[in-house]
Order: sequence, then structure tokens, then C-alpha cells
Amino acid sequence: MSMPYYRQIVADIRARVAAGEWPPGHKLPSTAELIEFYKVELDTATLAPSTLRHAIGLMIELGELRGQQGLGVFVADGPE
Repeated sequence: MSMPYYRQIVADIRARVAAGEWPPGHKLPSTAELIEFYKVELDTATLAPSTLRHAIGLMIELGELRGQQGLGVFVADGPE
């Protein structure tokens, strides 16, 4: 059984942060852009926005990302 999509997204974002592709303070692409990207990356015809929101929400709760109302989602500077 493969890993759920939201966990695959979390793993990919973590890998990008660890590789320095998305450093602290970096703004993530928009929800629409991420959905289109992960549809291809995960080889799925559809990806529910709620799946992406779940992954991002989990990472915000863990302090790995931070959301700013009206501005977007950013890689966190570190644990707060």
C-alpha cells in the first residue's frame, strides 16, 4: 500500500526545504500551482484541494511552515 497523498506532499516539501530549494522565509507557490504540480508528481488525475490543505496545515501545526493571512504560506525560520 502506498503512502497517502498528503504524507507524500509533506515528505516532498520537507525534502525541498532540506535541500535548500525552499529556504527559511521562502514563500511556497500558490495552492493552485501546488495542486497542478502534485497531480503530475504523484501521477494522479485529480488532487483534492483539501488534501493539499491537510498537508500544509499539518506542517503549520508542527512549526515547519507558517501561514500569513492574505500573503501565503512560508517556510518557517525555525521552531517558535
